[in-house]
Amino acid sequence: MTQVSKLSGWPPQGGAGAFDSRSETFAVSPELVTVKSVDRIVHNRVDITCRFGAEVVTFRFFAADVGIAENVANLLKVNSGRNLKFIGTLNVPRS
Repeated sequence: MTQVSKLSGWPPQGGAGAFDSRSETFAVSPELVTVKSVDRIVHNRVDITCRFGAEVVTFRFFAADVGIAENVANLLKVNSGRNLKFIGTLNVPRS
């Protein structure tokens, strides 16, 4: 098992891409991002709806492979309502 925060690509990035001025804030403030739901898994990408302050923002986590993406998605589903900093402390099985 590996701690989620040790996975490449954690914490997930939110916003509308590289030009979204909020991206830097999201990256350094995982305790302010609350998971609402897991929207979908596309290959090794997990799309997550989160709340950041008063905003609802889509975050994307890019895993090393499909198995890790599925394991992280399951962990996120079970821990919806928790923030990304807390979720980063949990262990996820490696595939």
